Parts: sequence; structure tokens; C-alpha cells
Amino acid sequence: MLNASVRFSPSNIAALKKALRSGYPHIRSSHLDEAIAASFGFNSYAAMRPVLLDVSTYARLVVNTNHLLLLLRLEELGYRDIAPEELRRLIWRIEFPQAWHDGEIEKAIQERRRPPAANA
Repeated sequence: MLNASVRFSPSNIAALKKALRSGYPHIRSSHLDEAIAASFGFNSYAAMRPVLLDVSTYARLVVNTNHLLLLLRLEELGYRDIAPEELRRLIWRIEFPQAWHDGEIEKAIQERRRPPAANA
């Protein structure tokens, strides 16, 4: 099963939360924070927050979302009525503001794959 890859940045986390809030309006905001942190492998939102701010300032980190970890944390918080595949599809449809790659990386990859000119 493939999971969506996303750049680990505050704006992308905010987009993820916004999409989850629109798809599941009955879930409390703080519970979504905890579930999002769990989906990235953190024990709590409080543990994820400083890492998110530090990493996004100095590096590009691409992480895989894990809808099953998110779902498990929501179940621990009392939300048992969420279908795993529906949650997975919702995450795949999110338009994240920061792509996991940018123009520089894409250009570098294209340059590496471009064959040398025949008349060079």
C-alpha cells in the first residue's frame, strides 16, 4: 500500500489538518493535532511541533503520511467510525502548498538524465 509523500513543513501540516477538518468536522481540533503527529511517528503533537519548526527552517524533509497510524490514534481518542480507505483517499487528494520537490531539484534531475548532444 502506497502512502502519500509530503514535505514536512508547517504549511503542509496546516493543509492536512484543514482537509481532515472538512472531511471529519466532528473531530476536535486538538485530537486532529495529536493524530497528525502520530501519522508521522511522533508520540504527541507537543513532540512534533519543535521538530517541525526546526527542520522546516534548515532543511527539506520529505515524510510519508501513514493513514493507519492516524486512524489508530483517532481510535484511541474515541473516534471509531472512520473508514481506513476513505481516510487514505482524502489524504491522497490534498493539494499541499509546498511540493516535496522544487524547481531546482527537478532541473538537476532533468540535467542528469539528458543525453549528451550528438554533435558535442
